[in-house]
Amino acid sequence: MARFDMQTVSDAAMGGDNRADALCEMGLAYATGRGRPVDLVAAHKWLNIAAIKGSDRAAGLRADLAATMSKTELAAALRAAREWMTMH
Repeated sequence: MARFDMQTVSDAAMGGDNRADALCEMGLAYATGRGRPVDLVAAHKWLNIAAIKGSDRAAGLRADLAATMSKTELAAALRAAREWMTMH
């Protein structure tokens, strides 16, 4: 599985290229610890952004993940996604 970094995602988003699948994979990587530490806040953030960009798969995974997170974690993830979307 390919490893995605924030610069790659940022470049794709700024170029207007729809990378919902790549964003979904990044969320999955953070959720499962593939190539990075498990970070549910980051996982939700990337799945949320992927869902906003049109990934139905990410929307379902985001909902499943949200059910396992605390309200504080969920608020942090939503805030992080909002900040990323504002910057990109």
